[in-house]
Amino acid sequence: MQRTYESELPQIANQSFIRAAQRPDQELRGLLFAKATDPSLGVPSLSELTAALTSLARGLRRKVLLPLACTPVEYALVRRDGRVLISIYETASAPEVHQLDHPVDLATLLEACARAALDDAQLKDDPVARQIAVRTAERARRTTLSPDPASSARTERHSYGVDDDTDEPLTFAFEARIHPESGLSGHTQGGRATSAADIHALLFEGVLSARVRGRRLVLSRGPIALAAQRMVVAVRALVDAWETGRPLNVRLRTGAFGIGVRLDRQERAELLLHAQGETLRAAELHPEEIALPVLRLASELLRALVRTDKTQSRNLRVSALRDELRALRKAVKGRRRAGFTHADPEALALSLAQSEHETSPGCAILEQSRGGIRYEERWRIDLGGLDAGATYFCGDRLVLSTPDHTLAVERNTGDVIWAREGTGSLLMAGRTLVRSADGDVELCDVGDGEPYALARVVPRVGGREVALSVGGGDVPPMAVMAEGTSRLVALDTRTGEPRWRFAAEGTRFELTRVGRLLLVATDTTLHALDVATGEELWRHVGRTRFGWAPLVVGDAVVAVSGGRHGRIVGIAIESGEVRYERNLEGAVRAAPIAVGGVAVVAVGRSLEGREPRTGERLWTRSDPGIGDGAATLDVDGLLVANVPGGRALALEGETGETRWMRPLGDPLADEVPRRLEPVLRGAALFVPASGVFLIRPSDGDVLGEIDYDLVPDRVRVDERGWVYIAEESGHVAAYAPAPQLRVIPGGRR
Repeated sequence: MQRTYESELPQIANQSFIRAAQRPDQELRGLLFAKATDPSLGVPSLSELTAALTSLARGLRRKVLLPLACTPVEYALVRRDGRVLISIYETASAPEVHQLDHPVDLATLLEACARAALDDAQLKDDPVARQIAVRTAERARRTTLSPDPASSARTERHSYGVDDDTDEPLTFAFEARIHPESGLSGHTQGGRATSAADIHALLFEGVLSARVRGRRLVLSRGPIALAAQRMVVAVRALVDAWETGRPLNVRLRTGAFGIGVRLDRQERAELLLHAQGETLRAAELHPEEIALPVLRLASELLRALVRTDKTQSRNLRVSALRDELRALRKAVKGRRRAGFTHADPEALALSLAQSEHETSPGCAILEQSRGGIRYEERWRIDLGGLDAGATYFCGDRLVLSTPDHTLAVERNTGDVIWAREGTGSLLMAGRTLVRSADGDVELCDVGDGEPYALARVVPRVGGREVALSVGGGDVPPMAVMAEGTSRLVALDTRTGEPRWRFAAEGTRFELTRVGRLLLVATDTTLHALDVATGEELWRHVGRTRFGWAPLVVGDAVVAVSGGRHGRIVGIAIESGEVRYERNLEGAVRAAPIAVGGVAVVAVGRSLEGREPRTGERLWTRSDPGIGDGAATLDVDGLLVANVPGGRALALEGETGETRWMRPLGDPLADEVPRRLEPVLRGAALFVPASGVFLIRPSDGDVLGEIDYDLVPDRVRVDERGWVYIAEESGHVAAYAPAPQLRVIPGGRR
């Protein structure tokens, strides 16, 4: 019997659920925010915040990063004895710090979370939601403060500077105070497999100053690395202009610090540094005299950080800045090496003289129809080299891809809305179009096709392209992509910045996402990652290779592996504990399928239904074509399969018995579509075969057929019942339900 927690709510919660006059998190906001902090900032979800504070109090972690899903803002919570230091900052390439190391008593904050959870419970009508809120409060109040495991750690001081008697026109100096943070974020279970972006680690305090021809100016007091990062950005713009021979005038700011760089066509550079109401000017400089001192400053800051905390070498922000510094130094030295003259110009003149020469919505028209649905063609376009697989819906437009172009067409008319040059691969993430080729990634607004952010990843080598759009709830919107030979990278689709990277053994990735969990099958290992942070939550190492994406049925992860003799393993999704591991009586020929509460596996020439928690075989029957490449769909406990060769069928998930079977074409004469996936819209299945058939899933009755001369390599259906067919040869056509005449009983003759 399930226990309820209604009795643990305040008395008011057991009466009429009177609405609180104030927001449940008002007290919590008062603790989280310092007096000068913008009160309109978002806050983490109460459950995530409570979980983070609980882990800090118990000593399981010393620092937790909480990214917000609604905006690119992140909270950093750091344990310092009995207090927690709260920092709030943006996660864009040029972070803005809203609050840094605001101290709050940890026990007080936990109690505020408990009260906020109980207040929140009073506002909820759903009993389950109220129970969850009460449990959150219980957990906060049960938590006692363990000794701080980092209490003995001491802040380290670092300094850097150039002698005052130097002849260099521009020099920098800093004094930095860095607290060691080894293991703070709690990635110890995942070992070195996961790298994450930790902006907070770069917000260490110090004093940064510059000296220009004997005059000194303090540039920043506080998080000095932010000022150094802006200077590196300015140097990138300077080096790019220097390489292309164009003039430059750029100004950048962060907080109270500002930098300006100018370059004329004669390669004369000028630097302006603004701070504390003063300006330090260095004129008549060579670009190298500005670039190299800034690059040395940034390198020394990173060296001091990594010397204090070696784990920061895996910080994605640190590694990205290091890569940028290396690239800029190489570019500057390359310009220096390019400047030389030929030692024997006469011999060169003689030599020249001798030579001359990359839950579906409902559909009213289908739900109301009793059969005999007819379709008529509305428009058709021809696109040479069409990639039918890269066909996406987004609002009122259809996005299409060819080797030469990416374009969006209006779904009602087929008119081109915008077109851009082609690229390697496409992924639609919400209203963001992710285009990638050879490691260059563009994030484009689907409204006009123009990029609003750029990213660079390691080009994919030794495996197929893998891309997955994730986000929603407490998870920031991201695109998870494979890069290099054996890594995944998650790009924030709002900013283009990497949020985390994950390194695995093996070159093949099979991904399954369920809620906040990302399951990654690679060779003989199954990894479970927190999709928001990339943290490895658990790992299973099998005896044989996982050849298919893992399946999630309820709280069970079902994975199949093996060659001639397969194996099936069941894992508890929340812990990674192995519940069972069994040998199969043949090779696995398709990815496992969830039908209702049953896991269906094609083994040899048989089809098996298994209980996902125990692995017990519930039924077995001959395989009707699942292992031959059929596309499947779970429809109310029915396994609907579109089998190559022109046949559709439905099996009972609980018993494996055939509910219905329909021939849809001639297996010898008709071409097989590239993609066989049936599409469910309202009360009809749209099944591609020799044509596109409309089938009622409950009994297999054919409601209609679209008459056309295309091979339906890709079929899309919108909420109105319009059908869009893409043929790999380069044709795209749209079909709409035709008007129907009906006899009205009792009408006039």
